[in-house]
Amino acid sequence: MNRDFLLAIALSFLVLLASRYFLEPHLQPEPSAPTADADVEPASPAQEPAPVPVAVLPGMPRERSEPGVPRTRKAVNEQEYSVETDLYRLSVSNRGAVVKEWVLKRYLDANGEPLNLIDTADSPQGVFPLALTVDSAPDAAAILRTALFSSESPENIDLSRGGASTGRLRLQFAEGGVEVVKTLAFRSGSYEVEVHCEVSVDGRPVDYFLLWQGGFGDATLKNTWAERQLFYRDQEAIERMDSGDLASKQEMEGRFRFLGVEDHYFAAVFLPVVPSGLQQIQMALDSGPSAEDAEAASLRAGVYSAASDGRFKLFVGPKDSEVLPEELRELINYGWFAFLCKPLFVGLKWIYDAVGNYGVSIILLTIVINAALFPLRYKSVTASQKMQKIQPRIKAIQEKYKKLKPTDPKRQQMNSEVMALYKEHGVNPLGGCLPLLLQMPFLFAFYSLLNVAIELRQAPFFAWIQDLSAPDPTYVLPVLMVGSMMLTQKLTPMPSADPLQAKMMLFMPLIFGFMMATQSSGLVLYWFTSNLVNIVQQLAMNRFGPGAAAKQEAGGGKNAAKVEQTKPETKAVTRRSKRRKVRSAR
Repeated sequence: MNRDFLLAIALSFLVLLASRYFLEPHLQPEPSAPTADADVEPASPAQEPAPVPVAVLPGMPRERSEPGVPRTRKAVNEQEYSVETDLYRLSVSNRGAVVKEWVLKRYLDANGEPLNLIDTADSPQGVFPLALTVDSAPDAAAILRTALFSSESPENIDLSRGGASTGRLRLQFAEGGVEVVKTLAFRSGSYEVEVHCEVSVDGRPVDYFLLWQGGFGDATLKNTWAERQLFYRDQEAIERMDSGDLASKQEMEGRFRFLGVEDHYFAAVFLPVVPSGLQQIQMALDSGPSAEDAEAASLRAGVYSAASDGRFKLFVGPKDSEVLPEELRELINYGWFAFLCKPLFVGLKWIYDAVGNYGVSIILLTIVINAALFPLRYKSVTASQKMQKIQPRIKAIQEKYKKLKPTDPKRQQMNSEVMALYKEHGVNPLGGCLPLLLQMPFLFAFYSLLNVAIELRQAPFFAWIQDLSAPDPTYVLPVLMVGSMMLTQKLTPMPSADPLQAKMMLFMPLIFGFMMATQSSGLVLYWFTSNLVNIVQQLAMNRFGPGAAAKQEAGGGKNAAKVEQTKPETKAVTRRSKRRKVRSAR
């Protein structure tokens, strides 16, 4: 029985061999075009056939190659994977496992299309975000630039239709002893993406830099003063660096809270997952892998990862206080007056919720601010009127001592006489300046707020002004602003009678007009509205303020003098008329 069993096994083995030899050539299917997701590269005739990859099931540990035994795992053709959430749309290329498009669905460019934050026109050829570089292994870095990653993930990940709320794209590459696994995790309702990378060379994990490189931001932004910058946050404050600060690559070590690149309204930021922060960062100008791209330099930001920890968070989205994570709120650069900008912003949003137009909201908030500052303005104008009244006497004192040298001790006597004159008339030399200085923080704060508020981006006002963040294309608002400034100067009393200073003040509106012509329409609208409110306030003070009483007294005195001067003439005319009447009667 054992003999028959062994004989049956032997005959079965022979049948299998024979069938493989005779039937397999006739049963093989027609060769099809290789797909981009193929895991194994076909071996050339001169090469050993590549080992058949074993499928990795969820929950199973990933196979790692032994040192000295390189494993090949790559795609044959270039392919792009699409990821879409309710907020953004990504196009991820398997060549280098980089992102070629990062489109924000809720923001539009100047052409009315969803905004792509990867500005390909400003990118050197072949330079895209989320590339990896290994400084300790230049050969591995060169391989990774053109590596074709394979993936078992679906080609399209759609989280925008209310189904799954999370998605994951896993890309793998192994060749020449270089092995990389890059995983991107997405979540609907959030601009954050989790990035996890594992990099090994010859079977040993190595350190690497994860880069945001290439162009960034809104290429259609019309504000010429807006610029792209790199920034990082250490334990003290945010530091911003433009291209002029990056003549050479800079690497810094420490404990950094985040690193990124920004334009006026948007940012791409690397954040750490571990509490210790980012241990090392890299900043540079990137001209691309080819010398032909030397003139097309772009900003590059890189975060360092030790071999033991390759996890980061990446925020790519608007600098909107309602969207930014808590740790990134300070990216909205309000300047020195942030403590005033925040309550003003709350007021602007509150008015907008009521009227539904940011242009009207700016006008109403400007009126409220100027009304609140009116007492300070009143004191300033009153002090200027008092100074203007005694200006001729001050000039007479100065003329009296003008021949003296500046070092002459008698100059002190001139100052004493001027101060006595101030005291006599109750004038404070700083009375006109101090209230004005107290107004300036509020004015600068509102100016800064309108300069950085993303809510004004593409916000329409009326008629030709359809974007309050862009300059007025017709220059009507800047011209109106210049005219209102000139009228304000004409109505406001000047404490100094110096003709040279008066001429200089006449040129100030023109200078401001040229400056504001390239600024956003929202800023010019604010300035123009503020001028109109000041004109109304000045007219009211000229008519009802303390200067009005002085003018009436001066006018009354002049009229009385004229009457007194004409009295003798009137008496003489009366006598002559009486004589004529007597003669005619005779």
